[in-house]
Amino acid sequence: MYKTLIIPFLFLALAVSAQNSKKGYKLLEKAEYEKSAEIFREVMEEKSNDPAASFGLAMNYGDEKSPLFDLVESWDLALTCKKNLEKLTPDELEFMGEYFQNTETRVRNVPVKKKIDYAIETVEAKLIKYVREENNLELVYEVLEKFPDYRYRDNVMHIRNQLEFRKYEKQNSLEGYLEFIQKFPEAAQVDKAKRYRNKLAFDIAMQTNTVASYQEYMKNYPDAREYNQAVKMINAAAFQEAKKENTVTAFDEFILHYPDALEVADAKILQKQLLYDYAKRIHTLDAYNDFISKYPDGQQYVDIFNLRSLDKGMKLMEMRGFPSNNLQWSRSFGAEDTKEFSACMAIDSLNNAIAGGTVVVNDTGRSNVWVIKTGPDGKMIWNKMVGDEYNDELSILESGHHNEILGTGYTWLGLDSSSRETWIFKLGADGQNLWSKKLGRLKVNSMLIGASGNIFLAGSASTDTSEAKYAIEALNENGKHLWNRIYTGKGELVKLCQLPNNYILVTGNHWRAKIDARGYLVSESSFAATDSILQAITLP
Repeated sequence: MYKTLIIPFLFLALAVSAQNSKKGYKLLEKAEYEKSAEIFREVMEEKSNDPAASFGLAMNYGDEKSPLFDLVESWDLALTCKKNLEKLTPDELEFMGEYFQNTETRVRNVPVKKKIDYAIETVEAKLIKYVREENNLELVYEVLEKFPDYRYRDNVMHIRNQLEFRKYEKQNSLEGYLEFIQKFPEAAQVDKAKRYRNKLAFDIAMQTNTVASYQEYMKNYPDAREYNQAVKMINAAAFQEAKKENTVTAFDEFILHYPDALEVADAKILQKQLLYDYAKRIHTLDAYNDFISKYPDGQQYVDIFNLRSLDKGMKLMEMRGFPSNNLQWSRSFGAEDTKEFSACMAIDSLNNAIAGGTVVVNDTGRSNVWVIKTGPDGKMIWNKMVGDEYNDELSILESGHHNEILGTGYTWLGLDSSSRETWIFKLGADGQNLWSKKLGRLKVNSMLIGASGNIFLAGSASTDTSEAKYAIEALNENGKHLWNRIYTGKGELVKLCQLPNNYILVTGNHWRAKIDARGYLVSESSFAATDSILQAITLP
């Protein structure tokens, strides 16, 4: 009996709510928004998910003419209708269809449910348009909070990011940009926020203007546009700190840690002066060596080098017991990390001494030719390393008519000892390289610079299958080959001397001869095999 009473009551309630909703739609058609809304709300108080009432109320809130206009509420109600669309009764579909027919500007012959779907989609589109145009953060967050499955949620989040960024942009503070980046890491504005953040952080570092502030900046913002500028600024700040301390160690630290700084050149000048003053003041070999190792060029290098060479030279003479009252000066040339051998010397027309030798650098084991020019007092004027990539060795030095310098020796074309060739080079009076030439297997024992400026090289020539034969090669003053002669006698030529009549005296270990400027024999004589000429000179 209970059931028979309930079922009619249920149908009666449904009929009443439907009739009320129908009244609400009629009022809505007449634009009586508040009255229609009141009716729809009464229906939904009885049945919260009523599809007809929720749709009618959604249309009310979604109408821009309605005083109740609220698209967030409209979309919330539209979703309620959408979830319960299949619960609409035929009567409800009928009066809702009449509502569409009476309010549509263009009547469409489609099912009512299709029209409802389209109306709901319209509310959805209007909502995103409204959110985009309002520029209201509260509205944005309300939509995101209420509708997690909103089709345009990504668009709303993008709008939120834009509005949030504008807020932080107005603040324009380092803390603000840091907060934005942390809160919204996926925002399209993050790159711009980082640029602004980096610029503000750089401005703060510049205000402090210390090495520590720039180091902190470069550590935190390695990808900043201002990074290269920060590098320049930290270099300048570090240089100022070194200048303030003004010690050799401070400049050493600066040069070590900031090798690419533009200020390194200035730091070296200041450090050089400190070292120079120190070396001259304490007058010790260690101080001289320290300066020379750091600054092997310039006038200060020459001054310190000369102080060291005199100090070492005099001490060496003392160690050998040479009487100091017979000694005008003594100089010892060399570097701490090299070994020197095969030395030779020439004197130019100004009584300057040209000293040369072969030096081996300890850390590489390779040899180079070292040439030093000194004045009559033994003070170095300049020094120069001469040679190619592999080993080089010096055996003879001569001074030319214009005080240019000619040297002969050997050069290696590779690491193999069999690649050794005889070699001649020419330097200007100022040490400038003029030319260099390889002479193959010719062995040179003597070099003569003739009155015409031509260069004559005497020694021996041999092949792998023959004994050495007397040989001479002639070059012009630019190193161009003029002629070469191999004479019939077997042995070594030891000396060439030019005679007053411009003939050339040739002396070998068992042979002497006179030749003309083309190398042709004018006269010759031999010695016994038991006799040898070791040296020869010409008298006026």
